[in-house]
Amino acid sequence: MNKRVKRTISALLASAMILTASAGTQVIALADGTSVSTTATAAKTYKLASKSVNTYFYEYNDQKAKTKLYFMNGVYDVPYIEISDMAEYLVRLMQINGRTTYDLKVEKDGDTVTLTRESGYMATINFADDSIFFWDFDGFITAESKTLVDIINTIWDSSDEVSGIKTVKSTERYGSPVVMNAADYDIDFVRKRDKYYIPLQTFSDIFLTAAKGGVILYNGRSIIFCRGKQEEIYADGKYTKLGQVYYGKDGKYATNKISKELAEFSAAEFCFAMDNLYGLREKHSIDNFGTLLLQRETGFKLFSTNSKTIDKELHSIVTDVLDDSHSAYVLSSYASGADYAKKLAEKYGGGHADEIYVARMTELMNKREEYYPEGVPFYEEIGDTSYITFDHFSFDMAEGAELDYNDPSTIAGTFGAISYAVNKINRKDSPVKNVVLDLSCNYGGYVDAAVFTIASFLGKASISIENSKSGALVTNYYKADTNFDGKYDSDDTLAGKGLNLYCLTSSVSFSCGNLVPCVFKEDPHVSIIGQKSAGGTCTVGTISTATGAVMNISSNFRLSYTKNGSFYDVDQGAEPDFVLSKIEHFYDRKWLTDYIDLLP
Repeated sequence: MNKRVKRTISALLASAMILTASAGTQVIALADGTSVSTTATAAKTYKLASKSVNTYFYEYNDQKAKTKLYFMNGVYDVPYIEISDMAEYLVRLMQINGRTTYDLKVEKDGDTVTLTRESGYMATINFADDSIFFWDFDGFITAESKTLVDIINTIWDSSDEVSGIKTVKSTERYGSPVVMNAADYDIDFVRKRDKYYIPLQTFSDIFLTAAKGGVILYNGRSIIFCRGKQEEIYADGKYTKLGQVYYGKDGKYATNKISKELAEFSAAEFCFAMDNLYGLREKHSIDNFGTLLLQRETGFKLFSTNSKTIDKELHSIVTDVLDDSHSAYVLSSYASGADYAKKLAEKYGGGHADEIYVARMTELMNKREEYYPEGVPFYEEIGDTSYITFDHFSFDMAEGAELDYNDPSTIAGTFGAISYAVNKINRKDSPVKNVVLDLSCNYGGYVDAAVFTIASFLGKASISIENSKSGALVTNYYKADTNFDGKYDSDDTLAGKGLNLYCLTSSVSFSCGNLVPCVFKEDPHVSIIGQKSAGGTCTVGTISTATGAVMNISSNFRLSYTKNGSFYDVDQGAEPDFVLSKIEHFYDRKWLTDYIDLLP
């Protein structure tokens, strides 16, 4: 490792330090008695250049928008955006994403710019010490929800009823103020008289990604605002129109070259973003990502001028170090080519946890196929026991009133399956005494669908969320309208009907397939049967890098349950109340029905 790279990595170690009051340090006293320290740095001189580039908003459009980007001191690979333009774009992007009332007021005062949302929550960017201060991080980034933190994607407006889910109550504990010190990572914010500039990638990471608005991709020619999904850019070995913009026609931008300045900035910004947004840092014993790079023999490769070397190291960090099954390497840099991500996956796999998971999933699905060679039905009755089965919590409908839950041929996903099942089980003269929700091959999906499922079983779904960055703790309570009549009543639930309720789980019941049994585990009316579920506590976030790669990460929002007022995340999985040691018993439903009938 050469001295320059080692010095650059060492500078990132400051991200783990708490600043103490000293010469040049300002201590801000807050109303709640806490204090925040910020350190001013010596003034720097900047010479600006600018250019306008084509800009795309989530889709290809021949009517190209233009964005003016700025470059400091002759470094033309690290673009900046003026803060007023950033605010205008953030409002536009949030509204495109469905947050119709989202707005920002920009106030400039000397070395600080304050962004104030329509809700009153603020973020202050200090251009003297290169820091971002949030009085309430959750309030600033949250959607137009009635609660401080709400992970339900469909409840983004003031409506009480959206897609069959209704928030009925919330208990909130606000987090602490948050300071993000970009200066610790040698990332500069620039003020030139009444103009203020921050790196385009910082805009992507701290404002757009944190608010779940997607990511920014920049290839030196164009800006692409997208959601960071493979199918937007390069799917099934084919470029989309956006993909051709990003990678060039037939991948002609794959030069494999990255400038020294871009590599150093990208590594620093990656550490800055991950330290602030990765939700399992403490659980993975990562003090900070600067330290992680020093602890890895290959960490210096993030500073390479070879794009494939950088991408390979990023892939290794995500799959070998994080290895949490939610985090994944999605897209390679424009300079590496679209197919390089696939080559990395083929050569190095997706991580040890993924390899184990895939092997177990394959074993279970092969065994299930022996009993259901034509595919398992989403609803089935065996004697006095009904079985509801789906392998993914899908958001299959936006307007439930259009679904005919009496007709199984119209069922396309979770909302329809649950609606059909509840109606069927609650029918007049129903023989059903036992209900089994089979999540044994369920690998997760949309939280909305998981909440809908929980509420249909329990009458009310209680979902707790902890923000590992701010410390905010929120519990939201939801009801489901499973027959879509606009009423949230006893007809919409299996609770209180005298039924024996079960959830069948396995070692591949992951993410939402794990959240549901963990919530059930704390309720006396549902028993877990099978094997311990697979864990997965964080919602999935997506980040890009300045060199143009895209990764999914476990975000700083941890799904939890509460017991005696304490929050417990669900990463350890749910232990079964009744263990099934042989997986054939999961799918031999005649045997399983007889077994359940004998349970106390």
